[in-house]
Amino acid sequence: MAPGSDLAGQRHEASPPSSAVDVGVDVGGTFTDFVGFRGRDVVSLKLPSTRDPSVAVVEGLRALEAARMAHGTTVATNAILERKGARSAFVTTEGFEHLLLIGRQNRPSLYDLRITRPAPPIPRERCFGLRERVDARGRVLRSPTKRDLAEVVRKIRSSGAESVAISLLFSFLHPAHEQRLAKALAGLSVSTSHEVLAEFREFERSSTTALDAYVKPLVVRYLEGLERSLHGDFYVMKSSGGVVSHRAVLRRPVDMVLSGPAGGVAAAVALGRTTGHRNLLTFDMGGTSADFSTIVGGSASWTTEAMIDGFPLALPVVDIESVGAGGGSIAWVDAGRALRVGPRSAGAEPGPIAYGKGGDQVTVSDADLSGGVLGSSLLGGRLPLWLDLATSGIARLADEVQLSPEETILGVQRVVRATMAKAMRIILARRGLDPRDFALLAFGGAGPMHAWALARELRIPHVLVPLLPGAFSAYGILISPVQLEYSRTIVRPLDRAPSAIADAVRAFRSRARQALHEEHGDARRAMFQASVDLRYRGQSYEINIPLRGDLARAFRREHRQRYGYAAREEPIELVTVRLTVRLPRPVTLPRSREGPVPKVGRRRVLFDEGWSNVPVFDRDSLPVGFHEDGPAIVSEDHATTVVPPGAKFRIQARGLIEIEVTP
Repeated sequence: MAPGSDLAGQRHEASPPSSAVDVGVDVGGTFTDFVGFRGRDVVSLKLPSTRDPSVAVVEGLRALEAARMAHGTTVATNAILERKGARSAFVTTEGFEHLLLIGRQNRPSLYDLRITRPAPPIPRERCFGLRERVDARGRVLRSPTKRDLAEVVRKIRSSGAESVAISLLFSFLHPAHEQRLAKALAGLSVSTSHEVLAEFREFERSSTTALDAYVKPLVVRYLEGLERSLHGDFYVMKSSGGVVSHRAVLRRPVDMVLSGPAGGVAAAVALGRTTGHRNLLTFDMGGTSADFSTIVGGSASWTTEAMIDGFPLALPVVDIESVGAGGGSIAWVDAGRALRVGPRSAGAEPGPIAYGKGGDQVTVSDADLSGGVLGSSLLGGRLPLWLDLATSGIARLADEVQLSPEETILGVQRVVRATMAKAMRIILARRGLDPRDFALLAFGGAGPMHAWALARELRIPHVLVPLLPGAFSAYGILISPVQLEYSRTIVRPLDRAPSAIADAVRAFRSRARQALHEEHGDARRAMFQASVDLRYRGQSYEINIPLRGDLARAFRREHRQRYGYAAREEPIELVTVRLTVRLPRPVTLPRSREGPVPKVGRRRVLFDEGWSNVPVFDRDSLPVGFHEDGPAIVSEDHATTVVPPGAKFRIQARGLIEIEVTP
């Protein structure tokens, strides 16, 4: 095993090289994290991310002698955000060729007359119409002729497209026309909307299908390259919070667009069920971004209204709010001479100034190091931090904003925290939740450093820091169940829908059992969770309700929780039937390692009250039940936890750090 691969706080016992290790991998913008199970022991590794993500992935797997892998990555996400996807074409029903360009009429900034939308991933000149038509009941009004199909195929091949998205009107009710066109396009990478998203709302369905086609060639090359390097199959994390075989993702790669952050939420659910913390706000701050989500009653929140770069991603995804605020976020001065932080990041190369790799722009990590929060190195000593370089960078920024170095350090920290607090408020307001009913679960390399300030800002009483905080998302990817999702739009009054719901669920269960048997050879342990999307007739939005008990009553109760009212006499309408299938995977819970005597050092740390000489505890050495008043620092290989003045912390069972934060 590579030096430093045993994460602080984990027991590692020597194992023969032949022992199998299951590994979860989370590829981030700055670091690539690995967490593995070797028998009942948990081992981990953190490496700087590489330009080709597979290089770091393969290196880490070899260091841990991995036998099997579950993988979360930003490959698809970055392809969309950086516009580096495939040269794609889009086919829809004739007359609707401008669909991706027009989109919806809502404006991202209502009163800004100069606002511009991002360009679609597929330009108008590669959007083609097919002469066909299906009505809203699935009846064929016009079938495409062989000549119609041949003409569209000719245009697509002449355009030089590598991949094609096909989204015909009401194809989720009658997919035959999409199937015929896909067959005629043999040899090209094709995404059909009835397979990607069998639901209504043509723009959202078309956008999701277009994104799938846009990333498919890139994702296929990446995953097939990993398969060759690993000589076998592996799991891939989906945006919905479960894993599937990488072969399944090859068929619908848009499933992995938001896969990385979903791993942290999956780990938070497992932690909450184990420790009894049923209501959690998750705060994952890494090197490039900060991600927030909610765990309510022990279950993760999800949505079908996610957006990526301004375009809808209408598949079920874990409800995560992300902002460009991480340890590598760059501090800069705007035209009004105000200090700003992010969303641009220094990444892993060149990284913060303190990395000593040629970076010359101050980042949050440089401020944290100069303020004494960070120690002299990261990654268990394998990445030294250069305090003199960071201090010089802070001094230059201080001159630019005309503040003292101490005011500049605190300014950078306050600005990035304000950005994160805003995102957290959005998550809470969207679901009608009171932050005082939750604990803040902080993880990621930088999350435990800044969590206390967010908790005080939002009046959250407690902060929790789990074991493996710097690789918590990788741990979540490792323990996530195999998960499949099925959906079908069926619009009708709820009181006339029971038979249609039962038929759809029955068909979904049959498809799920077949898929689990083919991919995993086991469907007996699968758990099925059916739900329905309901709305008041005339509404343009729905609420997902579990399929049990009185659906109308449950819908009205949830509507009141979210929007403050519920109309008892208004008719309720069924919109979509859903089924989620989960196949559990083995879980090994991290075990804390306690030294005979708590190890403690000291260093000067800058807080709002000024510099303090603060005790620095080694997390490995702290026994369950240990408690201390702040200010204090709890240090480990891959993360640093800050306990501010006026707060106090305690080590709970399973090594969980609980910080009691007073307003």
